[in-house]
Amino acid sequence: MIMEAPKQTKKRFVVFLDIMGFKERVARNTQDSLYEELTDFNRDITTIINGTKKIKKTRSSKQNDSSDITLIKSEEEEDEILLAQFSDSIVLFTNGNTKENLLTISNVAKQIMISAIKREKPIPLKGALAEGDITCDMIKQLFFGQALIDAYLLEENIQYYGIVVHHSAEQSVKSYATEIYKDNLVPLKSGKINHYELVWYNNSSDDVKSGLERIRLSVSDSPRKYVDNTNNIIDDFIKRG
Repeated sequence: MIMEAPKQTKKRFVVFLDIMGFKERVARNTQDSLYEELTDFNRDITTIINGTKKIKKTRSSKQNDSSDITLIKSEEEEDEILLAQFSDSIVLFTNGNTKENLLTISNVAKQIMISAIKREKPIPLKGALAEGDITCDMIKQLFFGQALIDAYLLEENIQYYGIVVHHSAEQSVKSYATEIYKDNLVPLKSGKINHYELVWYNNSSDDVKSGLERIRLSVSDSPRKYVDNTNNIIDDFIKRG
């Protein structure tokens, strides 16, 4: 029987993440040490994503056995989250745009943000979530679609360490995920503007603030704006209770 190839173009959620200060990291570290650091971080990301895989169980009758014993075969379902990583960019895709897809990619993104900030040498990230038609060909490493562009362009304007929701995904967030996102005044290049943002720092604010302090001691001038803005977002969240 010929297996049908998985559909590559479909409505998906995408999270585009950018590693902040990457050029500075390249300039101040050897290639070997940077490779080791990024490889270790990639291993963390892969572990987080692998934790979303589900096991499906299928039943099949044992051949040539008159007792008709039923065997349980377990196999991994199609990956829930697809990952593309290159240079200072990390991109996550879902295999659909259901409520479960949104909750899964949000949880993965949250865990990646926490893992990055808690490292001995924190990896500051900012990003955006969008929704729409996206083509993902993992074999050919081809990824394109308006939602990917939307997430990238919004991420470019964010001025704190966080994940902001593009308007293409806002209705889905409002319908399915208001417990993990909140409508907030977020710092963008054009000023503070209301957008939904992922509350990735919830339940980890002490660890996040410790990571922010380590970042602060490693940068000067405008990069500290991101530290200050992130601290302000967290302080406001704690104040609201």
